[in-house]
Amino acid sequence: MLDLKQMKWIFASIVFTICLFTVFLVPTIMEDADQYLILYDSLKNNIASTIFGDPITNTDSYIINTYYYPKSKSFGENALAIVLLMNRNTMRDITKYKMQLVATNEARGTVTVEPKLQIESYSNCAYINVVATTNTLPNLKKLEISSGATKMEIPFRHARKTAPEPVIICLSPQFISEQWQIFVAHAHIAKHFGGHLHLYLTSILESYFDLVKEYEKQGYVTIDYWMRMKFESKLNSTLNSTEPNSNVEWRNQAGAHTDCLLQYKEAASFVTFFDLDDILIPRGFNTYFDEFSSFFFLNPNILTLQYSKREMMLHNKPKISDINFHEIFGHSWFVNREDAGKIVARPSSLNSMWIHRSFNVPDKKLLLVRNNFLLHMQKPFDTDGQDSVPFGMSNYEIMNDLKLNSSVLEPVQLDFERFMKSKSIKSMSERLPAHSYYFPILFRCYFRKGYMATCPNSEGCLIPQRSDLKCIHSDATYKSGPPMEPITYHYHINPTWSKEIGCYT
Repeated sequence: MLDLKQMKWIFASIVFTICLFTVFLVPTIMEDADQYLILYDSLKNNIASTIFGDPITNTDSYIINTYYYPKSKSFGENALAIVLLMNRNTMRDITKYKMQLVATNEARGTVTVEPKLQIESYSNCAYINVVATTNTLPNLKKLEISSGATKMEIPFRHARKTAPEPVIICLSPQFISEQWQIFVAHAHIAKHFGGHLHLYLTSILESYFDLVKEYEKQGYVTIDYWMRMKFESKLNSTLNSTEPNSNVEWRNQAGAHTDCLLQYKEAASFVTFFDLDDILIPRGFNTYFDEFSSFFFLNPNILTLQYSKREMMLHNKPKISDINFHEIFGHSWFVNREDAGKIVARPSSLNSMWIHRSFNVPDKKLLLVRNNFLLHMQKPFDTDGQDSVPFGMSNYEIMNDLKLNSSVLEPVQLDFERFMKSKSIKSMSERLPAHSYYFPILFRCYFRKGYMATCPNSEGCLIPQRSDLKCIHSDATYKSGPPMEPITYHYHINPTWSKEIGCYT
C-alpha cells in the first residue's frame, strides 16, 4: 500500500513526464509543429520573465518603410503598418515591447496608440524583421514615435491603390547583380503569364541597370530601392551600437518580402515571394492567376501556397540576341531533388513574411503544391561553356516527364523577339557583360560564409572592384532620431541611385 508521500512523488513524476513529452516529442509529430515551438518559446520567455524579470537594454531600430491605409480589408480603417528592424536583445520577447505612436491629422486631432508587433525570424541574428500595425486617424498628416518627453517624426506614405497585374512577383534584393540573362528570361515568362516583377536593388552593373530600366518603361518590372542601413556617425549614442548590416539575416530578405507585401496589400490579387532565379511556369493553366485561384478555391482554409524548387540546367549566352526560350526551358536536364520552396499568398491574408514562409501562418494553413515547382536557375554555365561555380556542383539528369510543351514557350519567344526590335535595346545590349565575374565570387562567399553561420549574410565578402565593371548602388539621406529610452530609431529619406559607391553588397 502506497503512503501519501509516495503517491505525491508518483504524481509529480507523471506530471514531469507529460511535460517532457509535450515539450520535446509532440512538436516533431504534430502537424502544426512550427507554431507549437513558437508557443513554447513564448512560454519559456514568460517563465524566465516571471522568475528573473525582464530587464530592458538600450538598443537601436531601423525603420524601413511606413504605410498608411485609409481603408484596408485586413487592417481596418486609417491603419498603419511599419516595416522595421529591431534588436532582439532589447528584451526577452520583443513583441511585448510597448511602442508609442502619436498620430496627428489634418484637423489637428491627435491620438496616441500602441501598435501590435509581429516578427519573422529564424536565425540568431541580433536584428530581426518586425511589423508594427495599428489604427490611427482619418486624413493622417503627421506621425511621431514617442518615448516619454522625447518625440521624433517619421515619414509615411500611402500603400499602392493599383497594381500593374493581378499577380505581383516580389523578388529578393539584388546586390552586385550581373546575371542579366536570368532577368530577361524571368521578365518575359512573368509578363506572358500575367505577373509583374517587383525588383529590389542594392547594387547592379551599370549596363544591366540600363537594361532593367528599359524593361520598366515597357511595363515588365517595377524597380525599388533596397538600402544598406546606416546610423548617423555624428551621434555619440550610436558609437557602440550593434552594426545592422552584419547582424541581420540574409540582407534582411524577410524585410523586403514584407515591404513588398504591404505595398500591394490592397492592390494585388496574389503576391509571390521568389528569388530572381526562381521562375514559375503554370502547368495546366494559362495564367498565374488561374493556377493560384484554383488552389485557393479547392482548399478554402489555406492561407499560403508553397512551391518547391528544382534546379534546371542553364547555359548563359554572351549576347542578348542569342537568347532562345525554347532552348532555355524546353529541355529535360534537372537535378533529381527538390529544395526549400517559396510562397504564394493573397495579400489580404498575410501581414508579414520570412524568406521561405511566414512563421505566423500555421502549418495546417500552408499547402505544399505537388503538381508544379519553381525552375531554379541557380548555377548557370558561363558563356564559354564552363561551370561558373567549380564547387558544390549539381548532378543533372535527364527527366523527360518534367519537360515543358514547346507550344507553351512559343508566345514567350515571340514577345522577346518583339522586344528586341527596339533601337535602344540594340545599343545597350552591346555593353552587357559577356562573362560572369562577380557571380562565382559571391557564390563562393555565400557557400562558405553564409550557409555555415549562425547569422547568415553577405557582409565580409571580399569584392574586388574593376574599372571596366561599374555599378549603380542605392543611396539615400540617412537620419537618426534623438537618443531615446530604450530604443533609438533610424531611417532614410530621398532614396537615389549613385554611380560613386561601387560594386558592394
